[in-house]
Amino acid sequence: MDIIRIIVLIGMLSFFPVLYNFFKNNIMKWITPFFIKIKYTFKRFYRILNVKKRSKFVWKDLIKYNQKKGWTFGQYESEKRIETSFSVDENNVLNFNYTVKEEKLAFTSIILKEFDEDKSNDLLLLAAHFNSLLSFGVVIVSTKYNYVGFTHSGDLISYMLFDGEIDEDLKRHFDITKDVFWSFKTLLETGDDPIFVFSELLRRNEEKNKEDDN
Repeated sequence: MDIIRIIVLIGMLSFFPVLYNFFKNNIMKWITPFFIKIKYTFKRFYRILNVKKRSKFVWKDLIKYNQKKGWTFGQYESEKRIETSFSVDENNVLNFNYTVKEEKLAFTSIILKEFDEDKSNDLLLLAAHFNSLLSFGVVIVSTKYNYVGFTHSGDLISYMLFDGEIDEDLKRHFDITKDVFWSFKTLLETGDDPIFVFSELLRRNEEKNKEDDN
């Protein structure tokens, strides 16, 4: 009898990995997305009930996002601001700031830290061309503080409720920053008319879009 029990036990143990793999490869594929969706739904419901804490929620999400990406960044709790740097081309690195305010999450990049006053009119004209077409963000030329920046602000409730909104807007802000930087850099280096520089940017982007489609 003991021999029979041992044989049965060995058979059960040998069959267990088969059951485990079946459960893992078939049942879990259905269960895991289901529980993730349930968890996400409860998270959104909880945040809706505590909407007054939206700045706290978004601030934590912003920190987790930067940590997950593995970026090096400065974290300023009192200002709810993250400061970091990214390369926008082979030779230039720009400063980026992400700040949680009372109602908004602001994405800001510093295009030019300073500029000659005699270039102010050309810089303002180039900024005006950008702002006439942009539906996302605004280019700022500050003659008072002598800098050029690109900033976008989004409503905290959207970032609080929808996963991926921070990632999407951060990427979009970065891509536009590269275009803005290229344009202002080209303007200062070549001395070309702002209209010509902006037209050249549009042409470059059109060619790039064609290449991406092919």
